[in-house]
Amino acid sequence: MDKLVLIDGHSIMNRAFYGVPDLTNSEGLHTNAVYGFLNIMLKILEEEKADHAAVAFDLKEPTFRHEMYDAYKGTRKPMPQELHEQVPVMKQVLHAMGIRTMEQPGLEADDILGTLAKRAEKEGMDVSLVSGDRDLLQIASDKIKIRIPKTKGARTEVEDYYAADVEAKYGVTPAGFIELKALMGDTADNIPGVPKVGEKTASELLKQFQTLDNLYAHVEEVTKKAVRESLIANKDLAYLSLDLATIRIDSPVVLDWNEARLGELYTEDAYQLFRKLEFKNLLGRFEQKETKQDSLTAKIHVTSDLAEAQEIFEAVKKAGHCGFAVLSDQKKCRKIEETEFCGLALCWGEEKIAVLPAEGFLLI
Repeated sequence: MDKLVLIDGHSIMNRAFYGVPDLTNSEGLHTNAVYGFLNIMLKILEEEKADHAAVAFDLKEPTFRHEMYDAYKGTRKPMPQELHEQVPVMKQVLHAMGIRTMEQPGLEADDILGTLAKRAEKEGMDVSLVSGDRDLLQIASDKIKIRIPKTKGARTEVEDYYAADVEAKYGVTPAGFIELKALMGDTADNIPGVPKVGEKTASELLKQFQTLDNLYAHVEEVTKKAVRESLIANKDLAYLSLDLATIRIDSPVVLDWNEARLGELYTEDAYQLFRKLEFKNLLGRFEQKETKQDSLTAKIHVTSDLAEAQEIFEAVKKAGHCGFAVLSDQKKCRKIEETEFCGLALCWGEEKIAVLPAEGFLLI
């Protein structure tokens, strides 16, 4: 059975940005969010043995929720510049690894993910949805697992929620999780909720009445006068909050599953990007490909000409630095003071490599 991994791009980057110490490459580009994201993504893909994957991102443009409520997410602080500059880099890395990214005007990443998750579930796929946003718990089912990673330093722990896990922890079903937020509100997204109704009261009300509709059908039975009066006075606000909190699972999102099928992640393009970003700990994931070796060999200049050797030494002197290695594993070696000497390899720049074989020179 096919396994689909869906990732909430901005949410996981945000978690990684604040969970991983600040990193920069030699060009001064901040890289901690990209590095942390990659560690989380690769961990999840390996654990899930995924066949398909897609990463959804939010756009700057207002969504249909802003049209419903001007103040939606109005209290959020702007994204730090150090994180903002990493978003296009993250997308570039994902594209180099052949991982499908998605974004759509008017929709949040949550709506894209929710729609794809439910569509995949209907088509018989197992789904793992990765996000730092607990709003997506409303999407959990017996076939859709919500995975919420927490990163501290270099360590990542993941909380997993199927539908039963949501009910066990929060005392409500995934659908009830939406109504819980409708009553209590959400300061992160600036969803108003009902005044005088906090999380504890909202949970108690839903345990008693199960749904928002049933609560309002029996609102006179609410025993606490202040809560009852607030519910009655703010009914429109409660249903507005319900709409704002509901992730759309029928959004006009187009994706052919073949476009999300995973292939070779560790491509040559990805290798070059990892090198540029200086992710040394991740470079070990790349196998030594023949194309890479051939490319490197083509840049090595082998010479037995004395004049060329003198030019090489002049170039090294001019550069002011040099890495070198004595080659002693070739078959034709000259013996000098009981030491087998086969040649000298010099490197004084990324593409400035030369080998001077022993058999081409008179060594004294």
